[in-house]
Amino acid sequence: MSESIYKVRTQKYLKPILETQIIGISRVILGLPIDHVFDRFKTLLQAESTQSSMKQLFKDTYRRNGVLKGVFAGFSSQISIQLFKQYYRWPMMILIPKYYKELLPSSWVENHPALHKGLAGATIALFESFVTCPLERIKCQLMTQHQSKSILKQLWRNERSLSHFVRNLYTGMEAMVLKQVVSWTNYLYWDHKIRYFFKENPSQALTLPQIAMCSLLTAVPNILLVQPFDAVKTAYQMEQNGNYKQLTIPQAFVKVYKDKGLIGYYAGWQLRLSQFIVQAALSTPVMDYLERLHGLPNEL
Repeated sequence: MSESIYKVRTQKYLKPILETQIIGISRVILGLPIDHVFDRFKTLLQAESTQSSMKQLFKDTYRRNGVLKGVFAGFSSQISIQLFKQYYRWPMMILIPKYYKELLPSSWVENHPALHKGLAGATIALFESFVTCPLERIKCQLMTQHQSKSILKQLWRNERSLSHFVRNLYTGMEAMVLKQVVSWTNYLYWDHKIRYFFKENPSQALTLPQIAMCSLLTAVPNILLVQPFDAVKTAYQMEQNGNYKQLTIPQAFVKVYKDKGLIGYYAGWQLRLSQFIVQAALSTPVMDYLERLHGLPNEL
């Protein structure tokens, strides 16, 4: 009897985990090339001390290092990050909200209908910040360096011991945690809220126009709330980070404002908006399908 229960429980969780992992990896393959270009130049605009135009920045980057080492700098690190992220993200995005909704007292869920989404976002953000910060640090260094060189060798050469090397890889960890918590809680809440606004019942699939509207409406609050935290994270992790790495988070926010003004928080917002719309256009129908299949698609 216990063996049969174990098999049922294994099938209950193993199948959705495998399905969501496969779909997540497929989503990387479809979206990564254009996604990387958006991310590359958004990061460059955040790291620039002067406000360059996107067109001029692209020309300078191409002229200096060409296509592979210029436009696609950091692509290998980006592949590693995105494959790893999408491998664990989709199971967590679908199953953790379901877990919290089953775990929380029913009165809490009724009085705070978005609580399970907020807890799921914070859980994913903390996990992702810890496991991907070194990769994000390397990617940001590769994207903002002016000359092609080995990042790991450079980081190791500049440190006195293994502990200092590891600490260097985790530069910007606090800023990344804040950015990820704001990003994940914001995304999971608005994605759910907007998707179910268009539905007459939870089992209904979204149409293409509805997916387009969801992608756009989810992107706007994400840009407004998350972009300042992303700008500060880039300041900590970019190649020329000497003026930031010893600062506290509040001090880093103040320095970005003093150096670049309010626009410094939103440098590259056009690229980030385009990037997020592309990501959401790929993610929204997948999220909707998987949530209807394996999650708890109850309206907030």
